[in-house]
Amino acid sequence: MKYLNCRFVAVFVLFFVLVSAGLAAPAVSDLLSSGHMNEAVTALSSHEDAQSLNLLSRAYFAMERWDDAVRYGERAVNLDPSNASYHLWLGREYGRKAGDSKALGAAVNAKRAKREFERAVQLDPSNVQARLDLAQYYTEAPGFMGGGVDKAGEQAAETAKYDQGTAHLILARIAVKEKQYAEAEAQFRAAIKQGTDRADMWLQLAAFYREQNRRDDMQAAIASAVAQPGRRAESYFDAAQELLLAGRDYASALEYLRRYLASGQLVESAPSFRAHYLVGQLREKMGQRSAAASEYQASLRLASGFEPAQSALDRLQ
Repeated sequence: MKYLNCRFVAVFVLFFVLVSAGLAAPAVSDLLSSGHMNEAVTALSSHEDAQSLNLLSRAYFAMERWDDAVRYGERAVNLDPSNASYHLWLGREYGRKAGDSKALGAAVNAKRAKREFERAVQLDPSNVQARLDLAQYYTEAPGFMGGGVDKAGEQAAETAKYDQGTAHLILARIAVKEKQYAEAEAQFRAAIKQGTDRADMWLQLAAFYREQNRRDDMQAAIASAVAQPGRRAESYFDAAQELLLAGRDYASALEYLRRYLASGQLVESAPSFRAHYLVGQLREKMGQRSAAASEYQASLRLASGFEPAQSALDRLQ
């Protein structure tokens, strides 16, 4: 207990120094990347500037607390309506909230997500991630909700000006939607060939194979992803997640997550608390209940508001 108290004081003092030096936001961004959500929320909760509110919304987004994510995301956008990144994040938050809402609420939040994605693209036409998310909305949403594969195709054409690989990824997803699976596979392979992050594109192809129940091809694509020279450490996280979803080769999935957590290259899209949660899920599926519980506890020590880990732990106790 004494160690924990000393650590809290040290973190508080460090944060105070960083605030005084005008460096609070980058430091908190590092907390998000490392998955220390409890510390990030504590550091950000007393700040009212747009950057801090955006970071706070992203912390809640990572913990799947959609209402809180939307609330702070809206406040960030209201304070800085010309920031394309804030609109993109708010669109994502509305989108995930829509997925967890009943019919009427889902429709309202989906339309809000579309509005935010479109605004992000309008503010920053070169924002490839915003175009990708907008294209995904157009691909999946019905026409009466403003969707349409023709609109998604237009985004692919615009995205090609900045990133050929992502443009092919959009076309692959359109082909999947239209059940043109041979064309989809060809577009995924074109994305691998022309993409700047070939490991990620291999993993996109692996997800396609999993959805097509081509499990051997999926594992081969995963192996190609992690073998890519210069691949980012988060590829290990994504590879493990694909194996978990497919219900195959849990031992390799555990090894990938071990490598990721030991890499020193953690990122916000694959925070450490989620990695521990994935390890817990794998251990549980392997019948290792005690080890699974320990991983869920490790996840909650970093992100006490992460309900999936708490529910999983409750189930084991």
